[in-house]
Amino acid sequence: AGGGGADGAAAAAGGAAGASGAEAADDVPAPSELVRHIFDTHADPASGGRVPRFVVRMLPLDCICAPHLKQFQAAAGAFLPRAFAGVKEGTGWYVAFQSRAMSTLKKEDVLTTLKEILRPLNLDMSVCDAEYTILVEVNPVVCGFSVIRGYEDKLHECNLQALCKAVGLKEDEEDDDMDEDEDEDEDAGVAENEERAAEAVAAGPAP
Repeated sequence: AGGGGADGAAAAAGGAAGASGAEAADDVPAPSELVRHIFDTHADPASGGRVPRFVVRMLPLDCICAPHLKQFQAAAGAFLPRAFAGVKEGTGWYVAFQSRAMSTLKKEDVLTTLKEILRPLNLDMSVCDAEYTILVEVNPVVCGFSVIRGYEDKLHECNLQALCKAVGLKEDEEDDDMDEDEDEDEDAGVAENEERAAEAVAAGPAP
């Protein structure tokens, strides 16, 4: 699970996305478990970890389906009651919704669907200080979602860079050394080119 650049998404594992959604196989850790393990490791300054250079956000998607309302309703209806099993009544939840170049699944429809599914569980929708966050990611290929505890505080909205800076981890010294070596090589190359150009001017035009 992971990603590069400004925004990496950890995709759900196992199965083909159908009407009821696809989830990780029983013998494979869910993406949210893998991401939490990575964040827990980096949250401990004594672990010796370093700030990752090419990973910013890691978005775990435990269940995936086609990016359309009917498929989302079916997948969420099967997944969420099990994801919230054992959670006390009155516990706060909210949704973190992100859509990328898609209009087939809107936040208002997602929120309505979630309310209908979670109403029998007697959970409270809380805009502020929600203990659980339902992360929903929509793009032209897939809709993925998961239930995350401590999304805003402990996981820093799944931003690994923010977590590492908060606990004071340093950037990888080897990467810094590599950058310095590359800069030195580049400076040496520029100096060599300038020297050759100066020699050519001093020699004058060929007879």
